[in-house]
Amino acid sequence: MSLTDSITRAATPGAGDTARLQSALLAAITGEVRFDPISQALYSTDASVYQILPLGVVIPKSRDDVVRTVQVCREFGVSITARGGGTSQAGQAIGAGVQLDFSKYLNRVLTLEPDAKRVRVEPGIVLDELNAFLRPYGLQLPLDISTS
Repeated sequence: MSLTDSITRAATPGAGDTARLQSALLAAITGEVRFDPISQALYSTDASVYQILPLGVVIPKSRDDVVRTVQVCREFGVSITARGGGTSQAGQAIGAGVQLDFSKYLNRVLTLEPDAKRVRVEPGIVLDELNAFLRPYGLQLPLDISTS
């Protein structure tokens, strides 16, 4: 029995297509591409009770990496699940296609307009880090979610 045998696996491309998908992603982006069993197991769950083994994981370093990942996955007919902190309590951060994990590189505040009470962030930012950034301006994003 392997590490991933007990995790739900949805219908996925054959091994040859999966290898071609991985190669295409490696050629297209500067970020990380992980299709190994350990990464699959790590990304098969979030804070929910659900487990779905992904085909692979992409950790983009830039917006261009995200665009190229979407293009490649579309070519191969593979779904994408966007993932921030992976703390969903209802399974939204897991999926059988490619996991797109923003937490490592795309986690910054991009712009702040304090007078307009507007902030633009990358998708991997954690709520507590955002609120720590906003605090000196007398601002906060008052959400009560599982990532805090």
